[in-house]
Amino acid sequence: MSNIEKPANRELTGWQKFFLSFPTMPGNLSVVLIHNAFLKYYTDIIGLNPKFVGLIYAIFGIWNAINDPAIGVWLDRHKYNEKKGKYVYIMRLCAPVTLFATFAMIFAQPSWNEWVIFAFLLVFLFIYDTTMTTFSIAHANYKLIAAKTNKERVDVAVITTYVANIGGFLGTVIPTLLLVGNHDKNLTILLFCAVLAVNSILYFVALKPLKETREMYLKENVQTEDRKGVFGDVLANVRDALKSRSFVTLVLFQILAIGPCAFYFTPFLYMSDYVLNLEGYQATIMDLSMGFSLFVTAPLWGIWIKKLGMKTSVMWALIPCALGFFLLTFVQNFFQTIVAYIIMYVFAQAISIAMSPMMGAIIDEDEQRTGQRKAGMFNGLDALLTIPVSGIQASLFMGIISYFGFQAGSKIQSDHALMGIKLGAGALPFVFLLLGIIPLLYFPINKKKEQELSEFSKNRQMELDSP
Repeated sequence: MSNIEKPANRELTGWQKFFLSFPTMPGNLSVVLIHNAFLKYYTDIIGLNPKFVGLIYAIFGIWNAINDPAIGVWLDRHKYNEKKGKYVYIMRLCAPVTLFATFAMIFAQPSWNEWVIFAFLLVFLFIYDTTMTTFSIAHANYKLIAAKTNKERVDVAVITTYVANIGGFLGTVIPTLLLVGNHDKNLTILLFCAVLAVNSILYFVALKPLKETREMYLKENVQTEDRKGVFGDVLANVRDALKSRSFVTLVLFQILAIGPCAFYFTPFLYMSDYVLNLEGYQATIMDLSMGFSLFVTAPLWGIWIKKLGMKTSVMWALIPCALGFFLLTFVQNFFQTIVAYIIMYVFAQAISIAMSPMMGAIIDEDEQRTGQRKAGMFNGLDALLTIPVSGIQASLFMGIISYFGFQAGSKIQSDHALMGIKLGAGALPFVFLLLGIIPLLYFPINKKKEQELSEFSKNRQMELDSP
């Protein structure tokens, strides 16, 4: 059963939840390749100085601040087309452009001037980010239309965690095997191309079963008459969003806590390669250990979140997640590092599972308050924070290791540089996660409010489906 449509009084089936989640797999594979594997590829094989990578991500963050909310508002304004559809059609347009930009970035040459490499990477990152952001926001909006209740959204989030991490593993197998230890440029490029070929197939398989009908968008396409253009609407909607205490506190939480969790893998590569002097297969074993631990615990997180509520669950997960990062500052060997990363990773994924339902509750709360559904705007602002915040962490990490004397392209690093890697991989995320507790304390949607908003969303769909 590939069709996601369902009567309002019937829950999604297991297969429908799976098909709804599946586009996250190729999307996450793309994200891991770009924001993790390519960073080490460009510093270690192409020879780009870390300070240039940090500068790229600083510019990248400014670009995200402009395009993400605008894309979200544009998606809200975009009308359903009887022949083409809406969100699924847009996702199908974005996927090939994302693949092209990713593929092009592989072919930078070490012989180029550093500023040429800088410009080459920046241009294709801009293309990649614009299409990937549009794809991600469209998918997030589509999931919220299809999964109406908090229970369904948590179930979809658990399945999404599985498929996202499978996609993430396909993206991390290259850097763990080939960018830790000895570096073979030609073999690395060949395997990058092979993974992108697999990614192309995954995009096709993931998007083919998704269906859309006009009924799904009856409420989505309600717009006011006094439009001011996309950017005018962005400013008006951002002002509206800032009136939401729920949204503001979640924004602050994401700024502080989501970035370190999203940007763990690049420091993981530097820890494995330079601090621990591991072989590629050892880094892959460590990566697999984290993934296996997640696969065992993810269903438990879903049960836990539905029982305790989203806010309470995230609060309890933050402390051990921060502790896992803190331990990385002191690890001395392979087994200590595995333990630290497993602790960090499984609790970071518990936080991640709760994020999508929390944003869904905020969108429902705003619709309840204003009478208009602005999923694109909220998910656009969410993308504004989740993607650039990871970029901010990249800039901070690269800045720290550069300050401590890391030498790009050199296999041997000074003790001072190794300490910089440990601080960037462990102490920095630890501090950010602890600070993230503060705004979370003021997040107003508790379990009782979650249930109220879930009923509101379900009843709204029943009204739309009524003849």
